[in-house]
Amino acid sequence: MRLVASAVLAAVIAAGGIALAPVSGAQVSGAQVTGSPAAVARGTYTVEPFTPTAAITIQGTGVRLRAEPFAAKDTPVLSSGSTGMQLTVVGIARQPDWNWYQVVLRNGQKAFIRSDLTSAPSRGQGGPTIPTPVINTPAVLPQQPLPPVPSKPVNSGAISLTPTTPLVVPPVTPSAPADNGLLSISPSAPAPRFTDPAAATAAPTPITAATVPSTMANLGVAEQIRAQLNVNRCWTDSSSMMDAQRLKAAFGVTFGPDGRFAAEPRLITPAAEPSNDPAMMVFLAKARAAMRTCNTLGFYVPPAYYSGDTRELVLEFSAR
Repeated sequence: MRLVASAVLAAVIAAGGIALAPVSGAQVSGAQVTGSPAAVARGTYTVEPFTPTAAITIQGTGVRLRAEPFAAKDTPVLSSGSTGMQLTVVGIARQPDWNWYQVVLRNGQKAFIRSDLTSAPSRGQGGPTIPTPVINTPAVLPQQPLPPVPSKPVNSGAISLTPTTPLVVPPVTPSAPADNGLLSISPSAPAPRFTDPAAATAAPTPITAATVPSTMANLGVAEQIRAQLNVNRCWTDSSSMMDAQRLKAAFGVTFGPDGRFAAEPRLITPAAEPSNDPAMMVFLAKARAAMRTCNTLGFYVPPAYYSGDTRELVLEFSAR
Protein backbone atom coordinates (compact mmCIF):
# COMPACT_ATOMS: atom_id res chain seq x y z
CA MET A 1 0.00 0.00 0.00
CA ARG A 2 1.30 3.44 -0.87
CA LEU A 3 1.01 6.41 1.42
CA VAL A 4 0.74 9.81 -0.23
CA ALA A 5 1.81 12.79 1.86
CA SER A 6 2.27 16.51 1.23
CA ALA A 7 5.48 18.22 2.30
CA VAL A 8 4.32 21.82 1.88
CA LEU A 9 2.29 23.47 4.65
CA ALA A 10 1.53 27.18 4.76
CA ALA A 11 2.48 28.90 8.03
CA VAL A 12 -0.21 31.31 9.20
CA ILE A 13 0.90 33.69 11.92
CA ALA A 14 -1.99 34.57 14.18
CA ALA A 15 -2.11 37.08 16.96
CA GLY A 16 -2.03 34.34 19.62
CA GLY A 17 0.80 32.30 18.06
CA ILE A 18 1.62 30.22 14.97
CA ALA A 19 -0.76 27.73 13.33
CA LEU A 20 -0.15 25.30 10.47
CA ALA A 21 -2.72 25.27 7.65
CA PRO A 22 -2.91 22.45 5.08
CA VAL A 23 -2.44 23.16 1.40
CA SER A 24 -5.61 24.07 -0.46
CA GLY A 25 -7.13 21.13 -2.34
CA ALA A 26 -5.94 18.40 0.09
CA GLN A 27 -6.70 17.33 3.62
CA VAL A 28 -3.80 16.37 5.89
CA SER A 29 -4.28 13.73 8.56
CA GLY A 30 -1.14 12.28 10.14
CA ALA A 31 1.08 10.98 7.30
CA GLN A 32 -1.76 10.58 4.76
CA VAL A 33 -3.10 13.06 2.25
CA THR A 34 -6.47 12.64 0.59
CA GLY A 35 -7.75 14.43 -2.50
CA SER A 36 -6.69 14.59 -6.11
CA PRO A 37 -2.87 14.44 -6.60
CA ALA A 38 -3.17 17.15 -9.22
CA ALA A 39 -4.49 19.54 -6.57
CA VAL A 40 -1.55 18.99 -4.18
CA ALA A 41 1.27 21.52 -4.40
CA ARG A 42 5.03 20.74 -4.53
CA GLY A 43 6.01 18.02 -2.12
CA THR A 44 3.65 15.19 -3.07
CA TYR A 45 5.41 11.83 -2.70
CA THR A 46 4.73 8.14 -2.41
CA VAL A 47 6.23 5.79 0.20
CA GLU A 48 6.65 2.16 -0.87
CA PRO A 49 7.51 -0.67 1.57
CA PHE A 50 11.18 -1.55 1.12
CA THR A 51 13.43 -4.10 2.87
CA PRO A 52 17.14 -4.01 1.86
CA THR A 53 19.02 -7.29 1.39
CA ALA A 54 22.07 -5.91 3.21
CA ALA A 55 22.70 -3.38 5.96
CA ILE A 56 22.61 0.29 4.92
CA THR A 57 24.73 2.89 6.76
CA ILE A 58 25.16 6.66 6.62
CA GLN A 59 28.01 8.00 4.47
CA GLY A 60 28.98 11.53 5.45
CA THR A 61 29.36 13.85 8.43
CA GLY A 62 26.37 15.51 10.08
CA VAL A 63 23.89 13.98 7.62
CA ARG A 64 20.33 15.17 8.34
CA LEU A 65 17.30 12.89 8.61
CA ARG A 66 14.19 14.88 7.70
CA ALA A 67 10.45 14.60 8.33
CA GLU A 68 9.77 14.36 4.60
CA PRO A 69 11.86 13.41 1.52
CA PHE A 70 12.86 16.94 0.54
CA ALA A 71 16.01 18.99 1.16
CA ALA A 72 14.15 22.31 1.39
CA LYS A 73 15.02 24.67 4.22
CA ASP A 74 11.50 24.43 5.65
CA THR A 75 11.56 20.61 5.88
CA PRO A 76 11.94 19.74 9.61
CA VAL A 77 15.12 17.90 10.62
CA LEU A 78 14.34 15.05 13.07
CA SER A 79 17.84 13.65 13.64
CA SER A 80 21.37 13.48 12.21
CA GLY A 81 24.23 11.00 11.96
CA SER A 82 27.63 10.35 10.43
CA THR A 83 29.52 7.67 8.52
CA GLY A 84 29.02 4.13 9.82
CA MET A 85 25.69 4.67 11.59
CA GLN A 86 23.41 1.77 10.61
CA LEU A 87 19.87 2.57 9.47
CA THR A 88 16.63 0.62 9.89
CA VAL A 89 15.13 1.07 6.41
CA VAL A 90 11.40 0.29 6.01
CA GLY A 91 10.37 2.23 2.90
CA ILE A 92 11.48 4.23 -0.14
CA ALA A 93 10.19 7.48 -1.67
CA ARG A 94 11.11 7.77 -5.33
CA GLN A 95 12.02 11.30 -6.45
CA PRO A 96 13.20 12.65 -9.84
CA ASP A 97 16.84 13.11 -8.77
CA TRP A 98 17.69 10.80 -5.83
CA ASN A 99 15.36 8.36 -4.09
CA TRP A 100 14.92 8.77 -0.31
CA TYR A 101 14.89 5.95 2.26
CA GLN A 102 12.30 5.97 5.03
CA VAL A 103 13.93 4.85 8.30
CA VAL A 104 12.81 4.24 11.87
CA LEU A 105 14.63 6.27 14.54
CA ARG A 106 15.45 4.94 18.00
CA ASN A 107 12.41 6.69 19.46
CA GLY A 108 10.13 4.94 16.95
CA GLN A 109 9.62 8.07 14.83
CA LYS A 110 9.97 7.76 11.06
CA ALA A 111 12.30 9.99 9.05
CA PHE A 112 13.78 10.25 5.54
CA ILE A 113 17.39 10.28 4.30
CA ARG A 114 18.51 10.89 0.73
CA SER A 115 19.95 7.65 -0.65
CA ASP A 116 23.15 9.21 -2.05
CA LEU A 117 24.14 9.99 1.56
CA THR A 118 24.09 6.25 2.39
CA SER A 119 26.08 3.15 1.47
CA ALA A 120 23.32 2.19 -1.02
CA PRO A 121 22.66 5.20 -3.32
CA SER A 122 19.56 4.86 -5.52
CA ARG A 123 18.95 7.22 -8.43
CA GLY A 124 15.52 8.50 -9.38
CA GLN A 125 14.01 8.42 -12.86
CA GLY A 126 15.24 11.92 -13.72
CA GLY A 127 18.58 11.75 -11.90
CA PRO A 128 22.07 11.86 -13.44
CA THR A 129 23.47 8.70 -14.97
CA ILE A 130 26.97 7.26 -14.70
CA PRO A 131 28.64 6.96 -18.12
CA THR A 132 29.69 3.43 -19.01
CA PRO A 133 33.49 3.24 -19.58
CA VAL A 134 34.40 2.30 -23.15
CA ILE A 135 37.46 0.17 -23.81
CA ASN A 136 39.12 1.36 -27.00
CA THR A 137 40.58 -1.42 -29.12
CA PRO A 138 42.59 -1.14 -32.35
CA ALA A 139 40.46 -1.47 -35.46
CA VAL A 140 41.04 -4.42 -37.79
CA LEU A 141 42.78 -3.14 -40.91
CA PRO A 142 41.13 -4.24 -44.19
CA GLN A 143 43.15 -6.37 -46.56
CA GLN A 144 43.50 -4.14 -49.62
CA PRO A 145 46.15 -3.99 -52.33
CA LEU A 146 48.28 -0.87 -52.48
CA PRO A 147 47.76 1.48 -55.44
CA PRO A 148 50.11 0.99 -58.37
CA VAL A 149 53.42 2.84 -58.19
CA PRO A 150 54.30 4.95 -61.23
CA SER A 151 57.58 4.00 -62.90
CA LYS A 152 59.52 5.68 -65.73
CA PRO A 153 60.99 3.57 -68.52
CA VAL A 154 64.70 4.14 -69.06
CA ASN A 155 64.43 5.10 -72.77
CA SER A 156 61.21 7.10 -72.68
CA GLY A 157 60.13 10.41 -71.29
CA ALA A 158 56.56 9.16 -70.69
CA ILE A 159 55.41 7.87 -67.34
CA SER A 160 53.78 4.44 -67.23
CA LEU A 161 52.06 2.69 -64.39
CA THR A 162 53.48 -0.70 -63.46
CA PRO A 163 51.30 -2.91 -61.14
CA THR A 164 53.06 -4.08 -58.02
CA THR A 165 52.44 -7.07 -55.78
CA PRO A 166 49.65 -6.18 -53.36
CA LEU A 167 50.63 -6.00 -49.71
CA VAL A 168 48.53 -8.27 -47.48
CA VAL A 169 48.11 -7.05 -43.91
CA PRO A 170 47.44 -9.86 -41.39
CA PRO A 171 44.30 -9.36 -39.25
CA VAL A 172 44.81 -7.75 -35.85
CA THR A 173 43.20 -9.35 -32.81
CA PRO A 174 41.53 -6.61 -30.73
CA SER A 175 43.02 -6.26 -27.26
CA ALA A 176 43.29 -3.49 -24.70
CA PRO A 177 46.71 -1.77 -24.65
CA ALA A 178 48.73 -2.74 -21.60
CA ASP A 179 49.30 0.85 -20.49
CA ASN A 180 45.92 2.51 -21.12
CA GLY A 181 44.72 2.09 -17.53
CA LEU A 182 41.43 0.38 -18.55
CA LEU A 183 40.22 -3.00 -17.37
CA SER A 184 40.27 -5.83 -19.93
CA ILE A 185 38.31 -9.01 -19.17
CA SER A 186 39.38 -12.22 -20.89
CA PRO A 187 36.50 -14.42 -22.17
CA SER A 188 38.11 -17.42 -20.47
CA ALA A 189 38.35 -15.77 -17.05
CA PRO A 190 36.10 -17.46 -14.46
CA ALA A 191 33.08 -15.51 -13.26
CA PRO A 192 33.18 -14.11 -9.68
CA ARG A 193 31.83 -16.57 -7.14
CA PHE A 194 30.04 -13.99 -5.03
CA THR A 195 27.09 -11.82 -6.01
CA ASP A 196 26.09 -10.77 -2.50
CA PRO A 197 27.47 -7.30 -1.54
CA ALA A 198 28.37 -8.54 1.95
CA ALA A 199 30.86 -11.06 0.49
CA ALA A 200 32.20 -9.03 -2.43
CA THR A 201 35.19 -7.62 -0.51
CA ALA A 202 37.03 -10.91 -0.04
CA ALA A 203 36.61 -14.53 -1.10
CA PRO A 204 37.22 -16.85 1.88
CA THR A 205 38.78 -20.28 1.46
CA PRO A 206 36.23 -23.11 1.84
CA ILE A 207 36.62 -25.22 4.97
CA THR A 208 37.33 -28.91 4.33
CA ALA A 209 37.78 -31.95 6.58
CA ALA A 210 41.53 -31.27 6.56
CA THR A 211 41.21 -27.56 7.46
CA VAL A 212 38.53 -27.58 10.18
CA PRO A 213 39.68 -25.09 12.86
CA SER A 214 40.43 -26.63 16.23
CA THR A 215 37.77 -24.39 17.79
CA MET A 216 35.12 -26.15 15.67
CA ALA A 217 36.29 -29.76 15.92
CA ASN A 218 34.48 -30.48 19.21
CA LEU A 219 31.22 -28.69 18.33
CA GLY A 220 27.98 -30.37 17.32
CA VAL A 221 26.95 -30.51 13.66
CA ALA A 222 24.60 -27.49 13.87
CA GLU A 223 27.18 -25.48 15.84
CA GLN A 224 29.86 -26.24 13.21
CA ILE A 225 27.59 -25.06 10.39
CA ARG A 226 26.72 -21.88 12.32
CA ALA A 227 30.41 -21.24 13.12
CA GLN A 228 31.26 -21.30 9.40
CA LEU A 229 29.03 -18.24 8.86
CA ASN A 230 31.44 -16.33 11.12
CA VAL A 231 34.70 -17.95 9.94
CA ASN A 232 33.86 -17.31 6.27
CA ARG A 233 32.77 -13.72 7.10
CA CYS A 234 29.23 -14.27 5.79
CA TRP A 235 27.67 -13.07 9.08
CA THR A 236 28.93 -9.72 10.38
CA ASP A 237 28.47 -7.92 13.67
CA SER A 238 24.89 -6.63 14.11
CA SER A 239 25.23 -5.04 17.55
CA SER A 240 24.90 -1.53 16.08
CA MET A 241 21.35 -2.19 14.84
CA MET A 242 18.40 -0.58 16.60
CA ASP A 243 17.12 -2.78 19.49
CA ALA A 244 20.00 -5.19 18.82
CA GLN A 245 19.75 -6.79 22.28
CA ARG A 246 16.32 -8.29 21.57
CA LEU A 247 16.91 -9.39 17.96
CA LYS A 248 17.10 -13.18 17.74
CA ALA A 249 16.12 -15.62 15.00
CA ALA A 250 16.34 -19.33 14.19
CA PHE A 251 16.15 -21.14 10.83
CA GLY A 252 15.81 -24.83 9.98
CA VAL A 253 18.18 -25.99 7.21
CA THR A 254 18.84 -29.27 5.38
CA PHE A 255 21.85 -30.17 3.23
CA GLY A 256 22.43 -32.17 0.07
CA PRO A 257 25.50 -34.32 -0.62
CA ASP A 258 27.28 -31.34 -2.24
CA GLY A 259 27.40 -29.34 1.01
CA ARG A 260 24.72 -26.86 -0.06
CA PHE A 261 21.13 -26.32 1.07
CA ALA A 262 18.71 -28.95 -0.18
CA ALA A 263 15.82 -26.51 0.35
CA GLU A 264 15.22 -22.86 1.25
CA PRO A 265 15.94 -22.23 4.98
CA ARG A 266 12.73 -22.44 7.04
CA LEU A 267 11.96 -19.64 9.52
CA ILE A 268 11.38 -21.09 13.01
CA THR A 269 11.77 -18.07 15.32
CA PRO A 270 9.85 -15.80 15.09
CA ALA A 271 6.98 -18.02 13.99
CA ALA A 272 5.89 -15.59 11.23
CA GLU A 273 7.28 -12.64 9.30
CA PRO A 274 6.96 -9.61 11.63
CA SER A 275 5.53 -7.08 9.19
CA ASN A 276 4.87 -4.66 12.07
CA ASP A 277 8.46 -4.87 13.40
CA PRO A 278 10.83 -3.07 10.96
CA ALA A 279 13.97 -3.76 13.00
CA MET A 280 13.27 -7.51 13.07
CA MET A 281 12.49 -7.52 9.32
CA VAL A 282 15.91 -6.01 8.60
CA PHE A 283 17.56 -8.52 10.96
CA LEU A 284 15.90 -11.49 9.21
CA ALA A 285 16.93 -10.16 5.80
CA LYS A 286 20.52 -9.88 7.05
CA ALA A 287 20.47 -13.50 8.32
CA ARG A 288 19.08 -14.81 5.03
CA ALA A 289 21.73 -12.88 3.06
CA ALA A 290 24.47 -14.44 5.24
CA MET A 291 23.18 -17.97 4.57
CA ARG A 292 22.91 -17.32 0.82
CA THR A 293 26.49 -16.06 0.70
CA CYS A 294 28.00 -19.07 2.48
CA ASN A 295 25.75 -21.44 0.50
CA THR A 296 27.32 -20.09 -2.70
CA LEU A 297 30.74 -20.94 -1.29
CA GLY A 298 29.59 -24.32 0.03
CA PHE A 299 29.55 -25.59 3.63
CA TYR A 300 31.70 -28.26 5.20
CA VAL A 301 29.08 -30.69 6.52
CA PRO A 302 30.51 -33.18 9.07
CA PRO A 303 30.00 -36.87 8.14
CA ALA A 304 27.92 -37.30 11.30
CA TYR A 305 25.12 -35.34 9.63
CA TYR A 306 24.65 -37.86 6.82
CA SER A 307 24.89 -40.87 9.15
CA GLY A 308 22.26 -39.57 11.58
CA ASP A 309 18.48 -39.84 11.43
CA THR A 310 17.73 -36.11 11.77
CA ARG A 311 18.26 -34.07 8.62
CA GLU A 312 17.03 -30.58 9.66
CA LEU A 313 19.48 -28.50 11.67
CA VAL A 314 18.57 -25.35 13.60
CA LEU A 315 20.81 -22.30 13.00
CA GLU A 316 20.42 -19.51 15.57
CA PHE A 317 21.24 -15.84 14.97
CA SER A 318 21.65 -13.00 17.45
CA ALA A 319 23.33 -9.59 17.54
CA ARG A 320 26.89 -10.00 18.79
